[in-house]
Amino acid sequence: MRYLHLLIFLLIASHAILAQNGDVPLTHYKIPISPQDYSFNDLRIDKQGRLLVAYKKGILQFDGDSWLKIDISSSPIKFLDIGNRTFLLAKGGIYEMKEDMFHQNKLELLLQIPIISPVSDLIYFNEKYYLLTNEQIYIFDEEFNRLNVYESQLGYKDVFVFENKLYAFEDNYLLENIDGTWVDLNLFAPQDTDFLFSIKGKNNLYFAYDNGSFYSFDGKDFDPYSSELNEYLNQNYPLSGKFLNDKLIISTLSGGVVIVEETSGNINSTIQKYNGLSTNEVTALTMDNQNGLWLAHPYGLSRASLNIPLSDFQFYPGLNGLPEATIMRNDTFWVSSTEGLFYLKEVKDYETLQKKLVQKIKVSSPKKSTAEKDDDPNNFLENIFSFGENSAQEQYISEKLDNYREKYRNEGIRFRALRKKLDEKEQQLRDSIRNRNSKNTKSGSSPTYRSITKTIDISRLKSIDFEYQKVNEIKDHIESLVDTKFGLVAKSNTGIFLVNTEKVRKISNLKMIKRLHFQSELGILWITSEQGLFSINLQDSDNSLIKHSENIFNDLLINNNNLIAVGNNILEIFDIQNKKLTTVKKLNISNNFSEELALFTEGEKVKLLRSDAILELEPSSLDLKIDSLFADPLKYFLKDQEDNIWLLSAQDEWSTINKKLSFQVIKWLHTVSAIKNINMVNDSIIFFTTDDRIIRWKSDSNSNYPLPKTFINSVMVENQWVENDKFVELQYGQNDLKVILSTPEYLFKEEVEYQYFVKGLMDNWSSWSKNREIDFPYIPSGDYTLQIKAKTILNNEVNDFQLKFEVLPPYWQTWWFYALEIVFFSVLILVSIRLNTTNQSSYLTKTFTFLTLILFLELLATILENNLEGYVDESPVYTFIINVILALSITPIERGISKLLVILNSARSKKLISEMRNEQKKQEK
Repeated sequence: MRYLHLLIFLLIASHAILAQNGDVPLTHYKIPISPQDYSFNDLRIDKQGRLLVAYKKGILQFDGDSWLKIDISSSPIKFLDIGNRTFLLAKGGIYEMKEDMFHQNKLELLLQIPIISPVSDLIYFNEKYYLLTNEQIYIFDEEFNRLNVYESQLGYKDVFVFENKLYAFEDNYLLENIDGTWVDLNLFAPQDTDFLFSIKGKNNLYFAYDNGSFYSFDGKDFDPYSSELNEYLNQNYPLSGKFLNDKLIISTLSGGVVIVEETSGNINSTIQKYNGLSTNEVTALTMDNQNGLWLAHPYGLSRASLNIPLSDFQFYPGLNGLPEATIMRNDTFWVSSTEGLFYLKEVKDYETLQKKLVQKIKVSSPKKSTAEKDDDPNNFLENIFSFGENSAQEQYISEKLDNYREKYRNEGIRFRALRKKLDEKEQQLRDSIRNRNSKNTKSGSSPTYRSITKTIDISRLKSIDFEYQKVNEIKDHIESLVDTKFGLVAKSNTGIFLVNTEKVRKISNLKMIKRLHFQSELGILWITSEQGLFSINLQDSDNSLIKHSENIFNDLLINNNNLIAVGNNILEIFDIQNKKLTTVKKLNISNNFSEELALFTEGEKVKLLRSDAILELEPSSLDLKIDSLFADPLKYFLKDQEDNIWLLSAQDEWSTINKKLSFQVIKWLHTVSAIKNINMVNDSIIFFTTDDRIIRWKSDSNSNYPLPKTFINSVMVENQWVENDKFVELQYGQNDLKVILSTPEYLFKEEVEYQYFVKGLMDNWSSWSKNREIDFPYIPSGDYTLQIKAKTILNNEVNDFQLKFEVLPPYWQTWWFYALEIVFFSVLILVSIRLNTTNQSSYLTKTFTFLTLILFLELLATILENNLEGYVDESPVYTFIINVILALSITPIERGISKLLVILNSARSKKLISEMRNEQKKQEK
């Protein structure tokens, strides 16, 4: 009877289709603020791809590397994109977000008006802005001057534009604004419930209410949108929603995030605690430029990587223990773990799945220090309710709060009042448990337990397409799996199991098994263990174990009727043509660190892999020789289920020896760490088992991972931020320049590389580096253009951009200083000539002339030194040579000037004498 039940389960599993989606990989982020400030109102991606987080005390900016706080004087409510402008509604009014030249976000207050009500909105229609706040609608012009206000006793709940018409909800009445007058359209929203938010889709508008009602509006009719979605939201309380990538994405108070196809209204998937989210309460969401969905919750931020070829198969319910190996057999996905063998099947009965969530909850304990965590080992959804050390108490509190939530909502208490009363009840429950724990600790009483059914809404469970079923006959730690025509062979730490459609049986009690190798032609399973080399003929009904050698081997390979076995320091070749193995050759291997070696074939050649080299077994002599040496020893290597060899180099690059991998696989492997098992189903589907995850890579030629944008985030001069300016100008003496780059790459943030070049300052481009800071400790005077390139690990496309900057010269190298020097020396020369031509004191004349000459030569020396800077080596020898040459030239120049002056004076004297003679001749006449 037992085997009949197993047969039924396996027949169902054999027809199950491998899950095509899996769960999206999640990355969790801690925000650098106090945990008590983890109250997030909205998320947004700015024009550069950075994440903006609006929380109750301000706004934070995150580019994947660093956090930055943006100054604001009131609590932000939500971001709004209207046209090409980005607005922020805050408690104190309306702000506009702008960027400076270095892409720093700044907030400019446009309108100071108190915004008190939780439902607020800002829209633009016919060159006017309409602000919904405090249940009134205020009208402003484009400069935010107040024009009018629509007041109502019933209160406006929403205002929106659809098909170039202005609409509003006054209470639950839908109105259209015609020439400034509101006209009732006789279309009603749900009564006795509070409006929460609206979403503008591709074709329709959607409205969410706190009782779970979700309506669509197409311009004519106002109808319930989807019964499936309404059921989900009714149970889990919607908080916010957005239209992203043709999907409606809605965050909830107790159901995580639900993703809905707009055209059909069907739930595509959910992100909640069962598939890795920290909590089911998600308050805000947005999507970045690389299809990453950001979720804000009370534990921080999480990013779901959508539309990438990696999926997580760890969080499907039913899998216990840490995964070890995976295999595909007859369209069924099998997983071995530290707690047994499991296979993936489609969920058929959600009520049965719900009933399995029964836990024994510890309400109090005698001593906090000795209280043991009470985990039910059969709880296959343990991850859903993991809250840390006090998970049992948290579950008890959560269950009680769910009851109170339903009770209060039935009483008509909603929205802010509901949250306030639930917070009060939560505090009362925590105080009560804390007091009981304190009393029990003093009295030494035994723990108190309470069995409860942790209810999960069926609507939330319906997002789980598949679940793991356990093979109940196997409770051992299953270390590896081998697919054979006789069934699935599972190697455990206590023996070997054979699983097929008829039964599960243990075919060997051999312990400490190292490796299994199946010879399909003869149906023989070869086994290495600490006890030696064994074989089992799976064609025989008795499956008797035969021992062949006492030696300990780590790997096996069959080639040309030979069984080749390698241990830590030995390689032995057996002839397997006869039933009894005979040794053909035995070789000793130099293996100083006793590392495990791997055998593989490359064409017709048999090779041996070591971390530092590849050895080749010569066919004729059966001796080992060096085939190739690695430049650096390998970090890691392993064999996959198909005996392909995977290598991890010292540079963290993956490759294979006897199997060609696509470029996409190699690059995406950077996100999968600590791989211990690989199941290559085919060239387009590969399963990777890590220490605690099962990750599937599936080739998708239709989707490309978008290239992030790289830009200059900030510039610093002498460790001071450069403010917004059109041109970066450095004064002489403060030419220490630092340029900080930013690339909002959240999945491969460690794999972004940069390269730069400055013409006139560098001879070649810099080498590629992951350092995002470009530092120039010294730059000579001049105009420069900094050229920058960036690339990512997935895409060799390069993002090019540049920054122009100038280092101003010292004042003695400026044009105006040179002009002053020319004027100064011109005056000196003129005075000197004048003195030499007026027969003044010869001593004074010679002294002034000599001084003028020396000053002129010093100026000439300074000009030469400045102009030669950068062309000759920096050495005092050059300065000394220049001064010597100029000193030696003083006497010749002085003599030349003296002769020139003598000639000038002689000419002038002759002229004067000639004039005097002419004057005398005139007088004589």
